[in-house]
Amino acid sequence: MISYIKSIYQLAWPIFVTQLIQTLLVTIDLLMSARVSDTDMAAVGTALGIWHPAYFFSIGVIMVLSPVLARSYGEANHKKLAEQFNNGLWLALIVCIITSLGLNFSDQLFNLLKLETDLATIGLEYLFYLNMGLPFICITACYRFLNEAVGQTKPLMIISIVSIILNIPLNAIFIYGWLSIPAFGGAGCGIATSIVNLLILLSLIWFTYLFPKTKAAIKEFKLKRPCFHELKRLALLGFPIGITVFMELALFGAVALAIATHGTAAAAAHQIALNVTTNFYMVPLSIGFATTAIVGRKIGENQLDQAKQYARASLLMSISFSIISCSIIIIFRDVFISWFTTDPEITLIAFGLLIWAGIFQLPDVIQTLVSAILRGYADTQKPMIIVLISYWFIGFPLGYILAETDFLIPAIGVQAYWIGLLISLSTSAILLSLRLTYKNKKAQV
Repeated sequence: MISYIKSIYQLAWPIFVTQLIQTLLVTIDLLMSARVSDTDMAAVGTALGIWHPAYFFSIGVIMVLSPVLARSYGEANHKKLAEQFNNGLWLALIVCIITSLGLNFSDQLFNLLKLETDLATIGLEYLFYLNMGLPFICITACYRFLNEAVGQTKPLMIISIVSIILNIPLNAIFIYGWLSIPAFGGAGCGIATSIVNLLILLSLIWFTYLFPKTKAAIKEFKLKRPCFHELKRLALLGFPIGITVFMELALFGAVALAIATHGTAAAAAHQIALNVTTNFYMVPLSIGFATTAIVGRKIGENQLDQAKQYARASLLMSISFSIISCSIIIIFRDVFISWFTTDPEITLIAFGLLIWAGIFQLPDVIQTLVSAILRGYADTQKPMIIVLISYWFIGFPLGYILAETDFLIPAIGVQAYWIGLLISLSTSAILLSLRLTYKNKKAQV
């Protein structure tokens, strides 16, 4: 088991650094926006409740390339890998168009929620600028999953480290109006982010053709018309992943928007709690990305027993971490809150929310890793249905009922939405685990 854990760790730690930096970019956006006003910070955070589901839907669909390319790489079939990568780029283009069009309706959602005028205006401007960089993000995802499929995760980590260094001065330029540029306030974060995403794309392409492993894997690649049969197959596997990820992020987005109707203080407190737990979530998420690639590769090599061992090792690693993260979040929640605000009203609300954020670490970790393992086995449609039921038919309705009505108990307000999140993740973790058990038993027959 130690050798399996070591292999996962070697692949996962650069992914973790990359994911952490991407999350820190959001944290930096919130912190630098807060220097303008609490409203700017709340607007950016609330807009992210819409952006993140859209962003991760796109990444989720394209994520199908990770197990697919890993399996071809395990088979040492570079021609097949090149064909799949070409079709993956076309899939990314389709997804980008769908997502971008969907984001254009954000103003209607803001109007429906009747948010405070300043909060809605800043949030919509921020989303507009982020949407401009979506094509860069989608193409970058293709090259990212190619690199992960062949076991090369350090290039994007290096690029990400440079990107966070560039993001801070770019944020300052567009948020505060440095170098004679007009001050865009919190919305300026979106401009800076899109510029950084373009630089990440160009750098990753350069790295891909520079490093021997990826250069060899992609040597037969030429951009051409897609094979519609293969494109359809990728879409049938990829869209359930994207929809699954979307439903999870949409759940958090719906909670953010619902809490925003309780006022700016509640919205800001929610963003603080969510940002803290998201940074911890990067560890199991990174292990999940690594596990999907390794399981897919081992299946390509026809090493089914090893694939199962890697799956068990990844779960052991992640569950152990969840116990640590739960303890840290609950014990040091006052420290985390102080990084964002000194406002007593925001602090009081966030203090309560972080308790629930700590508790749901375990079910969140389990459902994340089991989903990643199932993706490695190319099982994507049933997990999508499980997530739909867990999040939208059980967790969120219960959270809403507890927060806004006296139907079960007297309404308890904002914290009820986090109770709903805990119920959603716990239900998903149980049902996905049963699905994985079923798949393993079926494979043994």
